[in-house]
Amino acid sequence: MKELVMEVTNSLPDTATFDDIIEAIYIRLKIEEGIKDSQINKGLTTDELLEEIEKWK
Repeated sequence: MKELVMEVTNSLPDTATFDDIIEAIYIRLKIEEGIKDSQINKGLTTDELLEEIEKWK
């Protein structure tokens, strides 16, 4: 986790705010979570995703 935080913060500009840092870390964690889920076939099919999107409307 420490390495991930350091990598993310080092990739941001020096003018990044604390909120920018937190958002970047959150996004990175969610991306990694999605990759892991897809590797174990835990993700949604295209049809399931489209059904979920329809519920948002």
